[in-house]
Amino acid sequence: MNEQHAAFDNDEENSNTIVVEPQKLMPSPEQKKLSSMVIGDGGFEAMMRDRSRMRKEKEEHSLAQVTIQLTAAERALTMETQRRIQSTHAIQKSCTQKIQEMEQNFERILNERSLRMEERLVSVQQKVEELTTRFEEEKEAAPQDMESRGKELKEMLNSF
Repeated sequence: MNEQHAAFDNDEENSNTIVVEPQKLMPSPEQKKLSSMVIGDGGFEAMMRDRSRMRKEKEEHSLAQVTIQLTAAERALTMETQRRIQSTHAIQKSCTQKIQEMEQNFERILNERSLRMEERLVSVQQKVEELTTRFEEEKEAAPQDMESRGKELKEMLNSF
């Protein structure tokens, strides 16, 4: 066995043995780009982080602008609501005042017309009373006048 072992040792000393070493090929530019993306030199991830950060900042800025616009719109809405409430109260007050003025004017006109009607009624009553009195006087005087007139006419006839 030692001979076999010795022979093995001798083979190592011989340079006839072939040693295969892996060959190193030059990678193409596409392979370099792909390997840098896959293996990563950190540039791609850094770029994606920067883009993500910039997008987030842009979205936060847009959200802040929308919030500012919403706040301004809410403030404007509140002011418009208050203005309309005040306007409605002013209109109600004005209408109430106009109604009261119209009621007072109506009452004044009604009172004036009532007074004129009462005055006319009093005047008509006085005329009726005067006519009644005159009628009563004439009622009593008419037969006497007729009698006296009849006597006068008789005397006139008798004197002719």
